[in-house]
Amino acid sequence: MPVVNYTNNHKPALVELVASHSNPPSMDLCRGIFQGVLGQPGLNPTENCLVLEQSGQVKGLALVFPELPISRSVIEFMTAPELVGSPEVQELIRRAIDRATALGVGVAHVCVPSDSDRGQVLEQLGFTQVRTYLDMLWKQDELPELDLPLGFSSRSFQTGDTPLLTQVQNDAFTGSWGFCPNTEDQIEYRTNMPNTSKDGILFLFDRETPAGYCWTVMVPAETGPRGMIGMIGVVPDYRGKGVSRHILQAGMNHLLGIGLTEIGLEVDGDNDPAVRLYTSTGFKKTGQRHWFERVLPGT
Repeated sequence: MPVVNYTNNHKPALVELVASHSNPPSMDLCRGIFQGVLGQPGLNPTENCLVLEQSGQVKGLALVFPELPISRSVIEFMTAPELVGSPEVQELIRRAIDRATALGVGVAHVCVPSDSDRGQVLEQLGFTQVRTYLDMLWKQDELPELDLPLGFSSRSFQTGDTPLLTQVQNDAFTGSWGFCPNTEDQIEYRTNMPNTSKDGILFLFDRETPAGYCWTVMVPAETGPRGMIGMIGVVPDYRGKGVSRHILQAGMNHLLGIGLTEIGLEVDGDNDPAVRLYTSTGFKKTGQRHWFERVLPGT
């Protein structure tokens, strides 16, 4: 079963493989998101997407996302259920590791659900678990009203806001574990992804000064699209002042307003202030994701 580099001829079969891992109500959204992922700036799928084939059929893929500014690559992989844990899957991951090594980065990271067998496969290939993220879900009847502090306001993303969003996101997250600063081209592309709307990207301002933001998206779920708090951040000067709750609720109110009554998010389990914020807002833990790391040769 060969592992080959992606070509455009693989695209239809890969899109259907990814969609097959979703439930029918969300398959179209899943297709759209994956096609958007393949086209994002900096990925270069002909070099950084590997395809696992069997008798002319696509049975798996691995994406190697280069994050050169922080000297890492994030590897995502997916295979047909019958191949989980097989030698073929191990070879797919080995090839992805080789590609990450060729990029000259220091580490490769992979995130997998805690209840899957993929963690054991990664450990067999030299990975070590380094981080645990929590999956959390909110599905209450209503969100309590919360008035903005005096002088604060919120608004959605507007045409021309790409430099602002890039700056606010980088200011809020640079130095955080696993965050790679974004370029304006990357941000502009992501604002046009099929699971994103400009109305769902909210800024919080202290008069004219940006204090934080919330970027909401839609993700596939069992019953159809689910709202998701994709990114939420507060710029350094406003940390510890209670503004994160306000920008969180602005994002949640947007999702509720478009009829998405279940709202999910992922949070670093070591980020106690964020976990307390989400828990006090009504989010419940539903699962865990484990991040695995492998230090690459030559570093």
